[in-house]
Amino acid sequence: MIVLALDTATPAVTAGVVRRDAGEHVLAEHVTVDARAHAETLTPNILAALAESGQAMADLDAVVVGCGPGPFTGLRVGMATAAAVGHALDIPVYGACSLDAIGVRTRGDVLVVTDARRREVYWARYRDGIRIEGPAVNAAADVACEGARAVAGSADHAAMFPLPRLDAEHPTPVGLVRAVDWTADPGGLVPLYLRRPDAKTLAERQVVTRLADGRGASGSSVPFPLRASGSSVSFPLRASGSSVSFPLRASGSSVTVTIDRLTRADAARCAELEAQLFDGDDPWSASAFVSELGRRHNHYVAARTADKLVGYAGITRLGLLPPHEYEIHTIGVDPAFHGQGTGRRLLDSLLDFADGGTVFLEVRTDNAAAIALYRSAGFVEVGLRKRYYRATGADAYTMRRERRRPARRQAP
Repeated sequence: MIVLALDTATPAVTAGVVRRDAGEHVLAEHVTVDARAHAETLTPNILAALAESGQAMADLDAVVVGCGPGPFTGLRVGMATAAAVGHALDIPVYGACSLDAIGVRTRGDVLVVTDARRREVYWARYRDGIRIEGPAVNAAADVACEGARAVAGSADHAAMFPLPRLDAEHPTPVGLVRAVDWTADPGGLVPLYLRRPDAKTLAERQVVTRLADGRGASGSSVPFPLRASGSSVSFPLRASGSSVSFPLRASGSSVTVTIDRLTRADAARCAELEAQLFDGDDPWSASAFVSELGRRHNHYVAARTADKLVGYAGITRLGLLPPHEYEIHTIGVDPAFHGQGTGRRLLDSLLDFADGGTVFLEVRTDNAAAIALYRSAGFVEVGLRKRYYRATGADAYTMRRERRRPARRQAP
């Protein structure tokens, strides 16, 4: 049996080809350690592993994918890719606990930990490779390690425990294959977010109405109300790649704003706006914008007047094969242009790029204006992420816009 093994639950973006017969034999594996590049690097790693192993997609008999625990975005990349490959080839897709893919390679009583962010760790306990406790998420100080002979997993987080460290930092293809119960039906893929119990129904949620200068999608700036000069403003969807101009009023005079592609030359101005909007709350640097602009699965747009950039927005495509999912990274608007429809126009541009695909984002729970905007575009709250914004400890809603048929564009 030839198995494609994938994991994106940790910063290690892992793809490998494993032959499973009397045991597990890795034919090829490619791993890229980059917590911000799951979508960018998973596909090249898969193709490289297949080429090195001498196998083709058609030779695969099954797919195994790590289902976490791990960050929301990272897990979606790997799981969506695995599901798409399985569907396209009509082969089974098995989910495995990513901690198990590390733990199965250990002997004795071992603690396995990975980065859960927010100064917490995902963890589980193993005895001779079999999980005996967990998985769970806690502050490192709250994880009992008495009785464990060693700790494995993320080196930075393993160092938080007074135990000898094992050289097993992330899930491997062989570990993933070994962690699967091959006697069971593959069933459906279920992500191990572990913070999922924080999710509440809409009726249970109490949205604070105080407007705040908080984060928007994925820790970035947010658009504000949708009125310009006292009248309603709406715009048709943009054909991807073209520029569109629209009039609005700023500082008492009429201004034309153009929506087009964001470039590396805009990075310094974007960083300047970030510093204005989020001073002391982990604003993006110019180098962070340059890095995101260099990733081929990302799509970033700009809002410009005749002489300066007044807004920016970005989205990324997740998964190897369609149907793709998308995640909005950021929408930011110059404070002088708040409340004039610029944010909505940027959001429409991102949704146009998604072309009807399912779209996710995160937004502060106290940013009522942004939440109203996203709801008006078809997003609904699907989860609550406690202390999502590490600088301030603020909570965030995860919002989702379901897949829909792309709008039919009229011929010119």
